Amino acid sequence: MDACPTKAFPGPYEIDAGRCISYLTIEHKGPIPLEFRKAMGNRIYGCDDCLAACPWNKFAQVSSEAAFHARVELGAPDLKDLATLDDATFRQIFSGSPIKRIGRDRFTRNVLYAIGNSGDPELLPTAAALVQDEHEDVRDAAHWAVGQLNGPSK
Repeated sequence: MDACPTKAFPGPYEIDAGRCISYLTIEHKGPIPLEFRKAMGNRIYGCDDCLAACPWNKFAQVSSEAAFHARVELGAPDLKDLATLDDATFRQIFSGSPIKRIGRDRFTRNVLYAIGNSGDPELLPTAAALVQDEHEDVRDAAHWAVGQLNGPSK
């Protein structure tokens, strides 16, 4: 319960799925509510902090099934590169991955929240370029990221 960045566990054996970062980044359509954007940190697809904190997972073993292993090329992706993917390139990179199912627009929305939380002023031009994106959710996230990177005094 304490590990959840959005407090999605209101009590023992209870979950408020609408607060869960995995739900918000994967299933939720539209802009993510403002109250959760900072707590998302750099999470783009899912969270699973609850699984990392769960004492039962100390018994978990790495799968021998290759399909469940992380793809090496996506181990530490560059946010700028991810934010600038067009639909065709997004589909190509994430072919065979569950990430492909959320589509380029929702994925880019999530990347922009990570950019806004990065504190990296070098990502400001990347976010600013997406304020004119054709998809409303991407535009909204881009405006938010620009505001975060510009800071309250700018």
